[in-house]
Amino acid sequence: MPAKTIYSSEYRRLVQSLRAFRERAGITQSGLSRQLGWPQQRLSAIEAGARRLDVMEFLHLIGALGLSPEEGIRIAAGMTDPTSESPKGRKGAK
Repeated sequence: MPAKTIYSSEYRRLVQSLRAFRERAGITQSGLSRQLGWPQQRLSAIEAGARRLDVMEFLHLIGALGLSPEEGIRIAAGMTDPTSESPKGRKGAK
């Protein structure tokens, strides 16, 4: 049986990239969780790798970070480094 994706290096890279993007944007876990309507513990567990981020949560999360679905897919595919650009100057950033 294949290993669960939550334990894959690709998944870890994705959540680490999203966390780095959040931090570079100056957004706290509490602030982002409030914006999403999630308990802060959910975001903490996702970033720690203890909880899987489902596709709908992923779309809500990247939207709250001011990213388009296409940008989110590029991050997930390892095609872009979200830490190289601050979202504050991004068009459509929240």
